[in-house]
Amino acid sequence: MLQAASSLPGAGESLLHLSGPSASIRQHQRRSCGLVLLFYSPKPYGSREPFGQLLSSLISNAYVVVIDHAPELDRATSQVPSIVERRTISVHCSFELVVGDEEIADTPFASRCFYILHPSN
Repeated sequence: MLQAASSLPGAGESLLHLSGPSASIRQHQRRSCGLVLLFYSPKPYGSREPFGQLLSSLISNAYVVVIDHAPELDRATSQVPSIVERRTISVHCSFELVVGDEEIADTPFASRCFYILHPSN
């Protein structure tokens, strides 16, 4: 689902929130946008692969990529290395976070892994 863009305070830029399949994402000029993938764990959509050409292009064209995933979920853990190990990307920093909330303490979502990636060139 595509949501309306909203301005970021003081940044002079806008934020576009997308949820669901990425079919409605339009291409951007090289290094013209940042990409934030929260709760990354895509599933195949129809006949398309979860990490398809569109997502690959967005990652290649972003000036910064932030990935948040649960390292205990096999689907995300099997896909994230193919992103962070790309020759065109370098890991600026990474960190893990454990949420101490009793509601999710015994679920795979209590542990989170974050990567902040920049173009390597």
